[in-house]
Amino acid sequence: MNTDLTVRYMIELAMSVPAAALAIMPVYYSRKVKKPFLFGIIAIMLIAVIFGGGMLCAMTGITSNTVMFPSMIVLFLAYNFCFDLSVPKKLFCFANAAMICAFSTTYTTFLTAPLELDNPDKVYTAASGLICLGISIVFGAVFTRTLIVKFPELLETDSLDSAWKMLAIPPVVTTAAIVWMNPVSAANVMTGRLRMICLVILLSIPAVAWFLYHILWWIAKKMTETARLQQGYDLLQMEEKQYRKTRQYLQDTSAIRHDFRQHILYINELLEQGQTDKLKDYLSPIVETANRTHRVICKNQAVDVLANHYDEIASSKNIAISWSIDLNEKLPIDEADMCAVMGNLVENAIQAVEQLEGDNRVVNVRIGLLPPKTLVISIYNAYKGRIILDKNGLPITKKKNHGIGLRSVRNIVERYGGSMEIETHNQLWSVSILMYEPDEKGQVTNT
Repeated sequence: MNTDLTVRYMIELAMSVPAAALAIMPVYYSRKVKKPFLFGIIAIMLIAVIFGGGMLCAMTGITSNTVMFPSMIVLFLAYNFCFDLSVPKKLFCFANAAMICAFSTTYTTFLTAPLELDNPDKVYTAASGLICLGISIVFGAVFTRTLIVKFPELLETDSLDSAWKMLAIPPVVTTAAIVWMNPVSAANVMTGRLRMICLVILLSIPAVAWFLYHILWWIAKKMTETARLQQGYDLLQMEEKQYRKTRQYLQDTSAIRHDFRQHILYINELLEQGQTDKLKDYLSPIVETANRTHRVICKNQAVDVLANHYDEIASSKNIAISWSIDLNEKLPIDEADMCAVMGNLVENAIQAVEQLEGDNRVVNVRIGLLPPKTLVISIYNAYKGRIILDKNGLPITKKKNHGIGLRSVRNIVERYGGSMEIETHNQLWSVSILMYEPDEKGQVTNT
């Protein structure tokens, strides 16, 4: 076995190392395995690709791409196993890393063409291979902040959940196109001014990709801000409605108190005359007005308004909600996030119970605090039909946009370092959530 040839193949296959780093950066905090296992399995697989693949190529004379392509499939399967995101999101990040490294390889072919003219082998010279690694590291560094800061924010944007299948296609197609563009022979590159023109044009690929990623991040950020503003607007509308109802109640009860003596005298007269039917007709509007009291469900105004809003919706559908909310005026988490979580869960519960009959039309809501900084939410209700949970613990559904609310809830819960568990046993749906209050620096510790 030719040692020099083996080393050159190993250098070429070592491109898998920066590719692995670039793929892990955006999804690192979404891992579902422990760090020693993650880095252990990556190290084993990369060693197998570089050393095993290098020796195989040197012995058989095949190209490094022949080893790299099937290796990428195996690496993606391991990548898919180690991180807790949807497959399209992981494919997007993985393909982006592959695109950067494929670009580096193709760019190196044009850049080092003069060095490769006398190279009879199907692998770079050692110098060209090292230059290729250097280029991948340089462009990887250019994308580092985007991958570490922007990509995680993109992956957490609920508004893009339904778009990731489409968003994963461009980096996959671009990677394939770059590999196809890679010249077979260095001699072909040296034709006229082709090499210089290609070197300039090729630089547009990472530049355009970087620009588009930032445009996508900006759009996602604006969509998130719009969603939060809409939540705030909806809450203000509920508060205004509740305020009007409370004001009307105060006016009505004030009128009742003002006319109380006249009411008593007239009621006494009707009783003396034995006109009970007329008495019932007279008392009916008074009793109805007296019963329209504002029910205080929670000390926090935002949660109280939201609870009363859904309580009114449930009552109009002949559904009972059993509320048990023990919270102070100041919540341990952001009010908008609390209302988004509670609103999504209660709304889903009402929709499920609406399909039932009899005593099963009940939703149970339990919210409280565990010392020192833990918010506990438990909502359970009966349901009709069959519910299947996916590997992430969320219900599988074929209905368009159905289930997005639960993914939104899970994203909020994870931002507060918490956990969400869904159980479905004996036709009983149960959601249990823990969230932790951030410290003064906005950091969350679940201790």
